[in-house]
Amino acid sequence: MDYELELTRLYVEQERTQADGYLHAHSRNRAVIRRQIVIFERCIPYLRDARVVLDWGCRHAADACLMRMLRGADVQLEACDIEDLNFRAFFDFAGLRYTRLTHPYRLPYDDNQFDAVIGGGVLEHVPNDSASLTELHRVIRPDGHLVVTMLPNCGSYTEWLNRRLGNPHHLRLYSLREIRHMFIHHGFIPVASGYHQMIPALSSCLRGIFDSPLANGLVESLFVLNAPLERVPLLNRLATNLFIVGRKVEAIHG
Repeated sequence: MDYELELTRLYVEQERTQADGYLHAHSRNRAVIRRQIVIFERCIPYLRDARVVLDWGCRHAADACLMRMLRGADVQLEACDIEDLNFRAFFDFAGLRYTRLTHPYRLPYDDNQFDAVIGGGVLEHVPNDSASLTELHRVIRPDGHLVVTMLPNCGSYTEWLNRRLGNPHHLRLYSLREIRHMFIHHGFIPVASGYHQMIPALSSCLRGIFDSPLANGLVESLFVLNAPLERVPLLNRLATNLFIVGRKVEAIHG
């Protein structure tokens, strides 16, 4: 299945029934949609065999939709967030069961329930990231995987610019070393991590230049540079985001 074509169709279908500023910001150009897909594709080796998956802090559940495209009917999908969400186009496509969370970090799931949990752009927003990681460790089975993407990088040039310009930005930022240590301290052995998103995708919810066809066309044409720039040592430390995949273990050795 063509991930980009299908996600674009879902955004269009959802927009027909429900106008939403966040969805508009995350579908205003091909670059922002490709960003979602590219980081998912980097994590596929740790998701390919998962049969029960949670999209944690799902919002419109784009990752759950990508999991459905990847695994077809062979995956059971759960999703949760703190709001009463009803993104029917996405939810119906993914065939997921959505749960609204009522506690700052506790999850309404059984111990060892999931083969994998995906959290894209979530950890930096929770009230207590350590408590959330402890709870995620509880609900993931031994040797299962926690996939965290879109984590704001403390060295990000786009975060710095957004702060200077008064645009939306994150209060909590992470370094790659810090998040790796956090994973280890919470029972996850890092198996993959790195920097992603060197070219801005203009996914801010502000209007103005962010809705300019010229600006959006420019970032679309430059998106091809993302992958090679992410591999340049030192320069990649300016990337907008981090990603990390951890494998749950019961004890840390070595």
